[in-house]
Amino acid sequence: MITEVAFVAIAVTDPERARKFYQETLELKPGLTAMNGGWVEYELGATTIGVGCHPDWKPSRDGTTVAFEVDDIDATIAKLKERGVTFEMEKIETPVCWMAQFRDPDGNRLLAHKRKQK
Repeated sequence: MITEVAFVAIAVTDPERARKFYQETLELKPGLTAMNGGWVEYELGATTIGVGCHPDWKPSRDGTTVAFEVDDIDATIAKLKERGVTFEMEKIETPVCWMAQFRDPDGNRLLAHKRKQK
């Protein structure tokens, strides 16, 4: 029986470019670094986001999607746009959340996401 998400892996082609994007643009704090810097883990609450290069994993525009929960979706979108991030899907509203889609430098799909209060 599955009980939780252990980690989400995001394949990248350039570990230094990925590090700059995830740490400087998205402001994630690195935890474990392995494979001579080719793999970095970011702890976000109970979920680990692993970003790295692995010969068996290739980035794909149609692959993994990670939705990052944010405190203020409008402020987050504005800050990311100031940092040069282009949104493929501007903010939309669903019955349970708001979200906006963008991509990392390798084309991996990412979302800024804000749950509605219940």
